[in-house]
Amino acid sequence: MPAVDPMSVGLHEIALDILKNKPLGHIEHRTLDTILGGVRQYLCIVPGGPGTGKTTFMHQIADSWAIGGHPVVIFEGELSRASMLAKSLTRLSGSELTYGDMYGDDMSPEKRETFSRIVDIYAGSIAERMFIVSGEIKNAGMRKDIEEVADKFGEPPLVIVDYAQIVSLPQELRIVDERIGLKLVASELRRIVDEVHCPLFAISSINRVNYDKQTTGLQAIGGCNMFEYSADIVMSLSVKGDKPDERNANMKLKKRPIVASITKNRYGSCDSVEFEFDAPAATFIEVG
Repeated sequence: MPAVDPMSVGLHEIALDILKNKPLGHIEHRTLDTILGGVRQYLCIVPGGPGTGKTTFMHQIADSWAIGGHPVVIFEGELSRASMLAKSLTRLSGSELTYGDMYGDDMSPEKRETFSRIVDIYAGSIAERMFIVSGEIKNAGMRKDIEEVADKFGEPPLVIVDYAQIVSLPQELRIVDERIGLKLVASELRRIVDEVHCPLFAISSINRVNYDKQTTGLQAIGGCNMFEYSADIVMSLSVKGDKPDERNANMKLKKRPIVASITKNRYGSCDSVEFEFDAPAATFIEVG
């Protein structure tokens, strides 16, 4: 059995690990970026209820990261690659194109010309650095994909898992209790961050009893409290409103007020930032 070493063993290497964990870059939302301490090697859990735009929010950050010259890997368990691309094209068009335009019965010649032009912009600014793994998210295969992209670009990619509670386990482990399975998923996400040295944002469902609350606390993360314990940052999204009726009314708006609440942060302060979520334009804009 190996002996337990004092901190004097490997002290300087451990100290260098502190200095190495610098921001890899910054997101376009400046107030939020300041609170988060930039994008760095950390595990950020992003819980929120239905309609809060969790996928759109993280996908917008991912597009911006790729435009800035960095690689991105998105494990997308709900939407197809075409649906994710449509969100990007909507944003890049500045609302000239909407989901309705792209998925409608008939696109006008003018809209088709705009569509082709925006696809070309996406090809030149995002596509080469964006890797969307759509379909079943396999716990055992995530690390291999991330390391492959890191080797290709010489830097760790920004990783998004959408969403944590649907990551599938190997067949031999699928008979375990759901909470135990989710604990294994949370542990693997933590190991990926620590060993591949990448920023990882895992979108999370919340417990149904918290759907109607203004701020989603740590206890609201769905399925397993291991996600809370293993995370460096917990950043929840909720529809703004002091009362349930106000929140329900805001939820129906095409441009709805959303609050990002940082309730755990190992690299900075805990605070909140208000956004306008323009759902037809698939865009979040900081307010104030």
